[in-house]
Amino acid sequence: MPFKEGQPSLMGFLGEIPLRQALKKELFGGHYLRLWDYFATLSFQYESGAMLGRAKRDKISTLVNMLVVPEAEVNKFVKPMQDQASERLEKFRNELSRDPTTFYNFIFYREFERVVGLSLDGVFEEYTRGNKKVVKVFDQKVSLETAWPKIHSFGAGGIGFGSLFPELTERMYRNACENIDMDEWTKARKYGVDIPEKPDIVTLEEREESILGIVAAYTAEFYPELLDPLDLRGYLEV
Repeated sequence: MPFKEGQPSLMGFLGEIPLRQALKKELFGGHYLRLWDYFATLSFQYESGAMLGRAKRDKISTLVNMLVVPEAEVNKFVKPMQDQASERLEKFRNELSRDPTTFYNFIFYREFERVVGLSLDGVFEEYTRGNKKVVKVFDQKVSLETAWPKIHSFGAGGIGFGSLFPELTERMYRNACENIDMDEWTKARKYGVDIPEKPDIVTLEEREESILGIVAAYTAEFYPELLDPLDLRGYLEV
């Protein structure tokens, strides 16, 4: 079924819940994200895409039919998407001489430093001290109009990453969400990050099932002919 003008995109559908939680509205203007929440949303969306790409890596050419790509261009789209993921990983490895350990330090941390020009390590404490310059940076507004295309592209980039690097995707997720460094968690709370006292453990298997359930619902609504080719029918009740 071809894409219809006005229907939600797959990556928009996947990112709607976390985006809705972070989105704010100007009193006399449009919607926006705080810069901090913007980077967090990009990181979450990349991770979700990577989980999806990992789970459906053997069906990637079918999956990208739902990324608003003309059918004739599907194969041309997969390679650039994966090449972009490879380049991002290679750059990280060249600069830090190691693999990323979590999607937080692969996306959130790197995008923050690239855009803001400050080391995240150095600004947390200044932020909690009320350093006006740092607070101003954290509270910059990113309009939804600006953020939306990036959220889509990071989701697609994540699919490319997960389809190419399934083992690394698994390690990064488990490091962040299962093998949680409680010292770092406590430090983040100390610096004012809005997280609970103790983390909720969501296993890779649980997160994957949740993502596939969302994708299955989207597929059933807009691309029902792809439910069986993508083996998603069994997730409709998740």
